[in-house]
Amino acid sequence: MCARIGQCVVIAFLIILVNFALPRMMPGDPAQCLTDTDVDAPYQLDEDTRSRLLAYYGLDKPLPEQFLAYLANLARLDLGFAIYYKCRVSDLLAERLPWTLLLAGTSFIISAVAGVALGTTAAFRRDTRLDRALLAVLLGLGAMPAYLVGMLALLVLSARLRLFPLGGATAAFAQYASPWEAGADILRHLVLPAAVLALGQTARVFLLARNATVLVLGETYMTLAEAKGLPWRRRVFRYGMRNAVLPIYTRLGMQVGSLVTGTILVESVFNYPGMGRLAFEAAMVHDYPVLQGILLVTTFAVLGANVFVDLTYRFTDPRVRTAHDPD
Repeated sequence: MCARIGQCVVIAFLIILVNFALPRMMPGDPAQCLTDTDVDAPYQLDEDTRSRLLAYYGLDKPLPEQFLAYLANLARLDLGFAIYYKCRVSDLLAERLPWTLLLAGTSFIISAVAGVALGTTAAFRRDTRLDRALLAVLLGLGAMPAYLVGMLALLVLSARLRLFPLGGATAAFAQYASPWEAGADILRHLVLPAAVLALGQTARVFLLARNATVLVLGETYMTLAEAKGLPWRRRVFRYGMRNAVLPIYTRLGMQVGSLVTGTILVESVFNYPGMGRLAFEAAMVHDYPVLQGILLVTTFAVLGANVFVDLTYRFTDPRVRTAHDPD
């Protein structure tokens, strides 16, 4: 346990270091968007004001001094002040984070349920037309980039058929008569981006669930259970699925990282007001504090999800629990 805690501390420090370095590796600086006349900025600054702005945010100091100041702010749980948005980064993230959690959480549930259900179905119908059709469709759709699927969905389902809104999380200037009406509007705007984001994840979970189930069905204990005359339902759910779900459980924990990168593309396509869209906007204007705050929250969310799976895996796999128990 101590070694695992030490690993987490080292990984956390590396995350903070990379989080600090990545925005500064981008060409330009935050003041460039305020001095470049070709950039759509709320106001323009001359070079003297630009220099004072960089000095105010400490961006004129050497990188080691900037990093130490960044660590000191993190120790006080201070994510800094947004240069372009003119507000505290924590307030900005608190405004955008719920929308990303709603989108990513919905996509996670859709991909997990659909992927496991379709994967186990294909495994039990192995080498049939249904199995081959599911493989072809899901692999084809899963290989397509999320932004391409999103644009096609907007073109067909929103622009042509008008089944879903063109973008956003709520209707513009909407006034709701009840919370139910507000929830229905949010759900209507959520369906399409959540489905697009879940599509690629569903294909990955489907393949893993199918392969894991096929391997389990070929195990000796499954053959023995069938020879003993155990009912099909008991063989499948008590002996088969309990073992097939173990690699799926690990994959679902790793899936959080893919959702983080996927939200940036999907939220940008659908103009969804989450942290993915905010990261894209902040990158365009080189807002270092906002980018650092977003990267810090998302990377620690991925790290936390993987640590949670690692700690809880022993409760799902008796073999791991037995290996860790003292003699």
